[in-house]
Amino acid sequence: MWGYALGNCDGRTAEACVAGVKATYLLAVSFLEIIRFSSNGGILNGGSNVNASRSAFCCVFEYLKTPNLLPAVSQCLTAIVHRAFETAVLWLEDRISDTGNEAEVRDSTLFAHTCYLIKSMSQRDEHVRDIAVNLLTQLRDKFPQVMWNSSCLDSLLFSMHNDAPSTVVTDPAWVVTVRSLYQRVVREWIVKSLSYAPCTCQGLLQEKLCKANTWQRAQHTPDVISLLSEIRIGTSKNEHWTGIQTANIPAVITAAAAASGADLKLTEAFNLEVLSTGMVSATVKCNHAGEIAGMRRLYNSIGGFQTGVAGLGFGQGLQRLITGALPQQPQNEDDSFNGILIMKFVQSLQQFVSGAEKGCGLDKLKFRETCSQATALLLSNLASESKTNIEGFAQLIRLLCWCPAYISTPDAIETGVFIWTWLVSAAPELGSFVLAELVDAWLWTIDTKRGLFASDVKYSGPAAMLRPHLSPGEPEMQPEIDPVEQIIAHRIWLGFFIDRFEVVRHNSVEQLLLFGRLLQGSTKPPWNFSRHPAATGSFFTLMLLGLKFCSCQAQGNLQNFKTGLELLEDRIYRASLGWFAHEPEWYDVKHVNFAQSEAQSVSIFLHYLSSERGNSLHSDAKMRGRENGISLIDLNDHYHPVWGHLENYAVGREKRRQLLLMLCQHEADRLEVWAQPNIKESTPSRPKLTAEKWIEHARTAFSVDPRIAFSMVSRFPTNAFLRVEMNQLVQLHILDIRSIPEALPYFVTPKAVDENSELLRQLPHWAACSITQALEFLTPAYKGHPRVMAYVLRVLESYPPEKVTFFMPQLVQALRYDEGRLVEGYLLRAAKRSDIFAHILIWHLQGETSLPDSGKDVNSGKNGSFLALLPVVRQHIIDGFTPKALDLFKREFDFFDKVTSISGVLFPLPKDERRAGIRSELEKIEMEGEDLYLPTATNKLVRGIQVDSGIPLQSAAKVPIMVTFNVVDRDGDPNNIKPQACIFKVS
Repeated sequence: MWGYALGNCDGRTAEACVAGVKATYLLAVSFLEIIRFSSNGGILNGGSNVNASRSAFCCVFEYLKTPNLLPAVSQCLTAIVHRAFETAVLWLEDRISDTGNEAEVRDSTLFAHTCYLIKSMSQRDEHVRDIAVNLLTQLRDKFPQVMWNSSCLDSLLFSMHNDAPSTVVTDPAWVVTVRSLYQRVVREWIVKSLSYAPCTCQGLLQEKLCKANTWQRAQHTPDVISLLSEIRIGTSKNEHWTGIQTANIPAVITAAAAASGADLKLTEAFNLEVLSTGMVSATVKCNHAGEIAGMRRLYNSIGGFQTGVAGLGFGQGLQRLITGALPQQPQNEDDSFNGILIMKFVQSLQQFVSGAEKGCGLDKLKFRETCSQATALLLSNLASESKTNIEGFAQLIRLLCWCPAYISTPDAIETGVFIWTWLVSAAPELGSFVLAELVDAWLWTIDTKRGLFASDVKYSGPAAMLRPHLSPGEPEMQPEIDPVEQIIAHRIWLGFFIDRFEVVRHNSVEQLLLFGRLLQGSTKPPWNFSRHPAATGSFFTLMLLGLKFCSCQAQGNLQNFKTGLELLEDRIYRASLGWFAHEPEWYDVKHVNFAQSEAQSVSIFLHYLSSERGNSLHSDAKMRGRENGISLIDLNDHYHPVWGHLENYAVGREKRRQLLLMLCQHEADRLEVWAQPNIKESTPSRPKLTAEKWIEHARTAFSVDPRIAFSMVSRFPTNAFLRVEMNQLVQLHILDIRSIPEALPYFVTPKAVDENSELLRQLPHWAACSITQALEFLTPAYKGHPRVMAYVLRVLESYPPEKVTFFMPQLVQALRYDEGRLVEGYLLRAAKRSDIFAHILIWHLQGETSLPDSGKDVNSGKNGSFLALLPVVRQHIIDGFTPKALDLFKREFDFFDKVTSISGVLFPLPKDERRAGIRSELEKIEMEGEDLYLPTATNKLVRGIQVDSGIPLQSAAKVPIMVTFNVVDRDGDPNNIKPQACIFKVS
């Protein structure tokens, strides 16, 4: 009984030292406090407000204040305090998944106990202070939400001065001791709060600084300020927190800088001081609040405006715009004032949106000022009971959430984070409403394919410009709106979401479910993620948020949603692996910090994934308990309609996790080297994988998405195990991968051609590959196999002829092995489709038929038949010209033949006379029409020759010349004439 009543206290020791009436009394006290804390969480009966004075800890702490206690009695009373604390914690944990009013009761109980423990740190008895600090630290670590509660932070910052015992306040030793204790605890509290949620923590601190500005007696303000000094957040390494802390995530740090209100360039390195930036932002907020209060007083003092529209609330004004009906007058001057300002701010915010739609730049300062004033108006009316403008205020909050998201620039989102942090810090009751609007806006960016979700934007750096040369598909011009700007905007926004998640994960099931909605919408297949290499860090930060969210099943407040969390976790694993379904790309940025933050984002995701213990589906039934009233006792017999037997799924899940770890490690190392190529520290050696592990990874990747497996080969090009296994997988699953051109080299091989493999029958159904890969199949090794040739020609026909001209030398050489005349047929068809293609083909044919170097037998074997074929093909092309095309051909070739012939005219002239010779020959050439173009740049139309520009160049056997032409872009401004130089020499 002693052991149960006193918990950690040794019952036998207590029983030996305390006996009789004292023992009975202590047992009764212990059971009384256990009952008190287990019945209603330890809240004493009283008024409707639950505050520190109603915490039952004030009763148990009174026992400790009894003077002249025997050591054994003191030990027992201390144990009673700890037993009461354990009971309170159990009561709170049992209600962790409560919602609605029950959740409010739970939180108010927690905050009341926390505030009392904070105030108890100023007790005169050192033993009491030590217990209070110890219990407060345990409570803070067990329930981190107390760090972001306004009343708890108020108590922590100001209770020493506001609630100090009057009898001892003049004791200098007590003041020094308690002040030192408070400063230590407060500093630890703030640093820990910043490490979890730097945005919200700064918002709360700014609110407290605003409060300090309103004090008439600010004698203890220096104490508050001294606590914040030297605390910094930034992109550099922070000494206050290490490891996988939220504040080490680059997106969160960027969002924290935005929430601070500091004027920083967030793509560059920064290191801001929490105190100085907080004081500046607090002053700005106070000024805006003062502006609203001043305008309200002025409006009320003059009796409002007596016009027909002055008193329109937003709801009434909107109704008038829709129906044309005259509005009713507001009930009082405050409502009238609110209606006028609401309408003004709504119109201003809509103008910013309209400007963004028209492509106008955002005036960052004006946008922030408007949003800040609107926020100050909202917060000034929170205590109002008037319902007149409630619809207008709801619309204003909605616009404050949606406008930054709609504009989707870093400046707009930066302002948005500042405003959203201000709203949820000053008015926590608006947290669910604000988060719901932000989640809706986030999902809207998915539907409209913006930023991180711009899956339709194929332009992603230099590699995309080489389509269809090196990769399948048509090239796209870079979009008018820089996709990187929108990706950075999503990155800042995502940092704010992670910050809010850390704040609400322990005490708001409603807001957690909103995060679940966000993550389900973001990861639902088919995935809409941008493939831009600059999106890597943002993508893995989103996946990190997803894994953090799924880990909530371990803390108990989402215990009724375990299956849903497991499904979401599977989506996140598959989406993360899906990022590796494409070959790795690079993105060159101007700011070194951006590249470093990308590598750091992947590294943090990797570390979280590797340290995640996970709640695998085959875990012990006792750990899972009950879900929705269904006991999961024998999981070996449990069957899921999607996954099948859960035991088998758990094995596959772990294989996917191991594959993801390996790929993320490679990506993190790759990006780290890209960010710091000259770093002296060498990359730590990684353990080598066995052949069996590589084969397992290949099979796992292929089962998730075959493209991941093919991409692995490009990431590890020297790995022979991967290639051998991929050959087998391709042959086993040939019918499932017809849409993947990267699979071609695994079954279209010279050996398959020699054996006339059955696999080649799949080529008519295969997706088009790149031109480079197609041309490889034209080489002699493939012997002109009819199925291979048919596929190659289908690929070439699928692209515009102008895109194929880059490979004209290879196509002309392919005529050497064109026994079925299939290549010749394609060239003739393409020449009819494009005059430019025909002209370039003729130039190459003429180049091949020029006089060969001496000493070579041009008529030997296949070379002779090849040379004999070239003029025949040339003539076929010319015969196929329409009259209009023939006219252009003659003028184009005649013009540049004249320029080229100058090289031959100069050959007998002395070197000092050649430049003058070029000028005289150029003066003889006349332009015939305005549709002539440069052979080396078909998009440049010639408008004239700069006759003074001719320069003879050095050559041993011939006299090449360089001539500058006046040209214009074919599709550009005809008046924008530019110089363009070309080199000519006679063959």
